[in-house]
Amino acid sequence: MNDDELLARLRAADPAVTASAPASDINRLVEAAMTADNQTRRTPSATRAVTPIDRTARRSRRIAFAAAAVVVLVMGAGAVWQTGADHGAGGAQQTAPLALTLDGETSAKCMEPTPDLLRTFEIAFEGSVTSRNGDQVVFRIDHWFRGGDADTAQLTNDGADGGSETLAFEIGQRYLVTAQDGVVPVCGGTNIATAEGTALFHRAFDK
Repeated sequence: MNDDELLARLRAADPAVTASAPASDINRLVEAAMTADNQTRRTPSATRAVTPIDRTARRSRRIAFAAAAVVVLVMGAGAVWQTGADHGAGGAQQTAPLALTLDGETSAKCMEPTPDLLRTFEIAFEGSVTSRNGDQVVFRIDHWFRGGDADTAQLTNDGADGGSETLAFEIGQRYLVTAQDGVVPVCGGTNIATAEGTALFHRAFDK
């Protein structure tokens, strides 16, 4: 029986095991088992007359041993491969959403933001609104300028009313957001993201 015939028998006996392991690993394991078998053949034994029946029995035992060894190796490789795949799929853990609250304690018109004003905030990012539910607004953070590594932010508009300066935060719209101590001030540079506004944030925070 050659390597291809042995591999075909293994796949027919347990296709689930061999299907779960990469083909390159199966071929490597078959080769390793057959090498071990060949080394076993060369091991000297006590000198005695060898009959055709003995040769047939030995060959059958060698084939059975090689097949059993490959099954064990393939099962082990398949388990390791599957464990690695599961770990890869679930290994990337997302960080918790950044919790923010909108502060609307102003009715005056906001001054134009400057780089110096923006630098006073510990949090600054550009993000897109993905959902709104009552007073809850969820952002997908597209770019961090300062202060975090979260993938999302949840902004609570806790009854804030800053007059005409209060943003509506529309779904699908991109915004530039600043915050201090978890509070997003109305007049802190938070606004709809434009090319000019984004350039201003880069001037403020890029080194």
